Amino acid sequence: MIDLLYALARRFGLDGAGAGTLLVLFVVTCAVSLAMVTFFVVRIPVDYFSASHRPAARPVGVHVAFAILKNLAGVILVLVGVVLSLSGIPGQGILTILVGLMLTDLPGVRSLERSLVRRHGVRRALDTIRAKFGREPLKVD
Repeated sequence: MIDLLYALARRFGLDGAGAGTLLVLFVVTCAVSLAMVTFFVVRIPVDYFSASHRPAARPVGVHVAFAILKNLAGVILVLVGVVLSLSGIPGQGILTILVGLMLTDLPGVRSLERSLVRRHGVRRALDTIRAKFGREPLKVD
């Protein structure tokens, strides 16, 4: 794992970084990942994963601009989640991928995100985070 951290440090131009710098980088990336995922998980509507959930209607111009930004953010989060899923990289990889998928409007994403949420470990993690902020558990059909 140390070799992986040194390889990542070289990749980002931190060739002379010591173990302390790498440890700080490790802790910061883990904290940022956790904060970002927590923010989105707490904001998920309780019925988001139920079949009856329908997003709110918006004016066309606002909808297009919002859709572009939302999809761009979703793709970035999916890519970050894939990196966080690698061994030796700190963070909530699967949850970050799930949040990224929830932001995208690609065909088939809805069934993929529902299948991810049905996994016991993912569902338990989501409901635990929500409970710490006084939110109800998610309803999944």
